[in-house]
Amino acid sequence: MSNFYNLPDGIRVTAEGGLRLITLDRPDDLNASTSEMLFAFPRLFSTLAEDPEARVAILTGAGRAFSAGGDMNHFVRTLDDADFARAVQENARRTIHGFIDLPIPIIAAVNGPAVGWGATLATLCDIVLMADDAFMAEPHINIGLVVGDGISVSWPLYTSLLRAKELIFTGDRISARQAVEFGLANRVVAPEQLLDEARALASKLLKQPAQALRETKKLMNLYLHRSAAQMLDATLGRQLAATMSTEHHAIASRFIEQQKRRQAD
Repeated sequence: MSNFYNLPDGIRVTAEGGLRLITLDRPDDLNASTSEMLFAFPRLFSTLAEDPEARVAILTGAGRAFSAGGDMNHFVRTLDDADFARAVQENARRTIHGFIDLPIPIIAAVNGPAVGWGATLATLCDIVLMADDAFMAEPHINIGLVVGDGISVSWPLYTSLLRAKELIFTGDRISARQAVEFGLANRVVAPEQLLDEARALASKLLKQPAQALRETKKLMNLYLHRSAAQMLDATLGRQLAATMSTEHHAIASRFIEQQKRRQAD
């Protein structure tokens, strides 16, 4: 059933027995999250956690992208409205904690670009499968912002600190095969087989004893909890300061003008 958890347009949840398929569903906009979507993520994770029939989830994107991050209107509003920017940071805190606290396993089926917030969504999942033509990138620094909240929590834990610094400092694209090599993904899958592979993996997990699987995930995610306890407050504070900085505003204004010219053409 579409809109299974009464979520806004752009986040579609369907039920297949004990499996919940979560689809980021703005394919014409590369599944970039609107403000409404971003503020709905804590509700998504809390509702999923409270769903007594849910045993495993898959997160994927509609069309040719996983997620290009946040959409342009959201981006512009954070520039123009300081109170809104503060609310965004607090929502990010709830979202990251809700994601880490989710008791059931969630599999990322990364079908295309996973950029910024998209890369956070992918790499906070428990198992990450990537189509061989997909990529990740963390470009916050490129536009005068501080590293993404979830990425500051997870990437230094998954890969080496040296590697994480290089990827975050440069914002370079990370191919699917590089993501596996660096420890940011589990394996590469042919694009046409990606969702079938994710469902096959979900089927294996559905056959595991449910309580033992949940409790084991909680134990494994203690590593992420400790990282979040160390990193999240500092990251969000610096993100807010960067959002309001003249450096970011200058870069963002140029970017917005470029986008307007492209749309006019």
